[in-house]
Amino acid sequence: MLNITVENLGNIKRADIELGKFTIFAGANNSGKTYINYMLYALIDKRYVLRSELYEKYIKEAKENGISEIDLPSFVDNHFLKLKSKLEKSFSHILDRFFSAEDGTFKNFALDIKYEIDSIRNRLVKINFNHELSIGKNKVIFEINKESDSDKLILIIQDNSLPNDIYLDFINEVMFKVLFSNLHNDVFLLPAERTGINLFFQELNSYRNSLINNLQKTKINPLEVLKDMMVSKYPQPIADYIEFLNNTSTLKKHKSALCDINDSLRKKILKGKYNIARDGSISFMPYKKQFKGNKENFQNKIDLHLSSSTVKTFFSLEFYIEHLAKEGSYLIIDEPELNLHPDNQRNIARILSMLVNRGVNVIISTHSDYIIRELNNLIMLSNDFSKKNELMQKYGYSEVEILKAEDVQAYVVNEGTVEKMEIAKEGIIATTFDDVVNSLNNSSDDIYYTMLESDDDE
Repeated sequence: MLNITVENLGNIKRADIELGKFTIFAGANNSGKTYINYMLYALIDKRYVLRSELYEKYIKEAKENGISEIDLPSFVDNHFLKLKSKLEKSFSHILDRFFSAEDGTFKNFALDIKYEIDSIRNRLVKINFNHELSIGKNKVIFEINKESDSDKLILIIQDNSLPNDIYLDFINEVMFKVLFSNLHNDVFLLPAERTGINLFFQELNSYRNSLINNLQKTKINPLEVLKDMMVSKYPQPIADYIEFLNNTSTLKKHKSALCDINDSLRKKILKGKYNIARDGSISFMPYKKQFKGNKENFQNKIDLHLSSSTVKTFFSLEFYIEHLAKEGSYLIIDEPELNLHPDNQRNIARILSMLVNRGVNVIISTHSDYIIRELNNLIMLSNDFSKKNELMQKYGYSEVEILKAEDVQAYVVNEGTVEKMEIAKEGIIATTFDDVVNSLNNSSDDIYYTMLESDDDE
């Protein structure tokens, strides 16, 4: 898992964050939760380059002799901290562009990724892999091999006629993945703006196509204009989300091994399923009230813009579970409670827990007391106690939804700070919500009883 310290991220002065299998950020509006989600998205998705000249001597030796060896324990001891520092600085330089902010906005940002040298060294000795650089389909020019329980990394150059930079780029890429493997995962982010983007991404495409056609009549470079008008106006996660929507017709050809989880999402929340046409347009097919056995029966298709707000919002999550989700990947959601009735906020908490139990690392930012309280129910049910099974049956809980306390990390973001919330056997101690609920109860009681006293006086 990932354990980091960040400083000067927007209005967040400092944050010590350890990601769990399920990580929750709660807090007031405008506190910086989205900044954290975007930063984690960039970090996990490798939006930076780590290039070192440390490998030049090994490339030179392999080009001369056909083979070279790197002693991994010695390499880690001598170079890992330097490479880590270079990675952290490289990452900090991308944030202005990533957030689509003015140059220098994140000039004071600092990142520290926590690693234990001993664990890195031991992991590298145990693993095995083989990476090949090829020209065309069959001609391998460069191999990087590592056998399990060996401390040697073997470089084999079969064609030494190419420029050194080609070999250097390849070994830099391989070694980055090997040394910093926890930063190399598939990650999918659902932004808070997803409802509107789901509706209007095709209109954006039509506008861009029309603009291209007009610009082609002049000497203006249409691609540069589009880059300035469209891409640069969005933070990178938003631009990536729009690109995802543009590619759903292709992405839907793959089926996720976790797609069965969508049964809960469709039956409990959506009450139907989506349809994607060849042109990428999205419609929704509501279930008929009666099922015939296990067979799904649908009403007529409804264009997405005519469907409910919940249906508009949850297309991307349903698509992710159906086609993209896989063990080890990351799912980041800004406000999973968007457009949901409190009962369905509880249901989405259960569905996210099912994903966690199937190996997906989930990160959410939320304002929902209902989600936190439902997660607490799932954590409490991970304990052994009498009549537990009776309660699970009574309230419709299943084993696949139960959440272990040790799999959860929770933080409250407030006034420039990120504080870790305690997680006990009764769940997340979320005082940020408890204080508001208590204040509301107190004010309601005070108003009610004062009103009664006034009636009695009359």
